[in-house]
Amino acid sequence: MKIFNISGLKKTYSLLRKTSRIQGPDIDQKLIDQIMYSFEALPPFGKEYWWFLFLDNDGPKPIQLMLMICRKYGKEMWIDDTKMTLKDLGKDGIKSAVTGWLYDGNKMINLGNTNGIVKITDKKIITEIAGNKLIFEGSFPFYKLTVGDIIDLNISHENTLVKRNKEAYGIFWPPFGVGYFNLYPDVSGTIFGKTFQGTGHLQKVVGIAPHFPYNWVRIIFKNGSMLRFSDIRPKKIHVERSIDFYDNNENKIIKFSKPSLKISRSDNSLIWTLEGQDKNNYAKVVLEAYAKKQFVMKGGGSLTYVEYCVIPKELILKIKEKTITLNDLGDGVGTLEDAY
Repeated sequence: MKIFNISGLKKTYSLLRKTSRIQGPDIDQKLIDQIMYSFEALPPFGKEYWWFLFLDNDGPKPIQLMLMICRKYGKEMWIDDTKMTLKDLGKDGIKSAVTGWLYDGNKMINLGNTNGIVKITDKKIITEIAGNKLIFEGSFPFYKLTVGDIIDLNISHENTLVKRNKEAYGIFWPPFGVGYFNLYPDVSGTIFGKTFQGTGHLQKVVGIAPHFPYNWVRIIFKNGSMLRFSDIRPKKIHVERSIDFYDNNENKIIKFSKPSLKISRSDNSLIWTLEGQDKNNYAKVVLEAYAKKQFVMKGGGSLTYVEYCVIPKELILKIKEKTITLNDLGDGVGTLEDAY
């Protein structure tokens, strides 16, 4: 297996430096395409992920679809009990892990774990999941995703509710680091033959670091505003605690400065309460989980990953002299990640 070469590794570290300097929306189309449509050189502790998340914006239990492509340093990994062989096939692509699930409004449908070959051509990713060809293609601000004849989605950033529809972030502590970008598009098309209209979250992550326990939450509201919580805690030490709220009406983001952060859950994990504050701001959101997907990743470090489909049942945001509630934002939908 081709592990990495010096020139490739320099490009990977250059990418981590670039994203750590951006820390916000100033990522251009060229860099988005460069990151999205490339395989990075992965040294020990290296990982690479593509996430494709789509959320309906209607109903008491909105539809959610998740697809993930992942690879890491080494020759193999496991997702649950499925062994994934990892191999650089040169011009024929990379053998990797592909997984996915769908909550269709009534039940969770597992799309399976596939040890597929991932090929990247000019602005196109081609692989497979559960016997269906998966194709993601396009360039910011327009993309298309198809999975056999079961999923056909058009992805656009022109009229999205979230005005801040692209961003990049990174942490760079040589020899470790993580770099990633987020895209928040409008999405329309069909899923299992049914019309789908909603929003999306596209993300590409490159990391050189051990697996850490973390919680991450993103909620999108009817008026296009967005709330995020993040807590990363290796060995029970909180290396990153963050809260930010994007106000779509005023087209601005409110970041909490070094917030205190409390994340608690009910015994059955159906109700999660997130609370945090700094000197100027206070946030509390109570989330109800209506669906759950869990898998265990092993090989070069193990990680139990649990994704909850959630809706906010209560929200209080006190930002200086202003108080915002669900009455101001409308219903919301999102995901809560619990990894340990």
